[in-house]
Amino acid sequence: MKRIALTLAFAMIMTLTSVAQEKPKAETPKADAPKTDAKAEATPSVDEILNKFVKAIGGKEAIEKIKSRSMKGSFEIEAMNLTGAVELFSKAPDKSAMKIDLPNIGVISRIYDGAKGWDSNPMTGLRELSGVELAQIKRSSDFYQEINFKKHYTKMEVKGKEKVGSYETYVIEATPAEGSVEKLFFDVGAGLLVRQDGESEGPDGKIPFETYIDDYKVVDGVKVAHTLKQVNPMMTWAIKIAEIKSNVEIEEAKFNKPSN
Repeated sequence: MKRIALTLAFAMIMTLTSVAQEKPKAETPKADAPKTDAKAEATPSVDEILNKFVKAIGGKEAIEKIKSRSMKGSFEIEAMNLTGAVELFSKAPDKSAMKIDLPNIGVISRIYDGAKGWDSNPMTGLRELSGVELAQIKRSSDFYQEINFKKHYTKMEVKGKEKVGSYETYVIEATPAEGSVEKLFFDVGAGLLVRQDGESEGPDGKIPFETYIDDYKVVDGVKVAHTLKQVNPMMTWAIKIAEIKSNVEIEEAKFNKPSN
């Protein structure tokens, strides 16, 4: 069961999204304010929510100044008492590589070179990704995904508000060209993405997940999450980043097909 659960977990790991955390501030309505249709007045459009998000994490200009990013930290599955080292490398416009080294388990790699993607882990061996799996890693590998939502989703619709922990959020339902519909939750107050729901597709079929983002810090002018937690039917895992470097030289070999 442990090995099966690990296989599912590694198939669902996604590239970190640049976000930040700020608690929303409630507004006190005026006592003599005229009655209006609160829902129509309060709910912004998709473009307004996305534009506010881009501004909240630093703005388009600051985002585009970054051309590469390397991250180091830990990968944890607390319920299994598993902790290992994780390294993530990303390079504009669309290359990504992740390596997790778990003691007594082995090395897990997930790579996208801009055209092809691979998954390698001790449970299933090396696989070249195709279909929806390839489309998903392609979306998550877009270095400028924060400003490219409409490039990856053919339809985006605001579905109202929902609480996410202490946050009041606007929920956007996003439909990709390939794969299942996703939900994006943006903090009403700060405008930041605080949760993302979707379905991972792979050899074991579709698996729903909820991704929560926390511990946000400004790195070279852009707010980047330092903790990513994913909850799925099998387990909860977390990535905790200890070091981030921007605009570093990343050798192309990092994005090559894994050797095993």
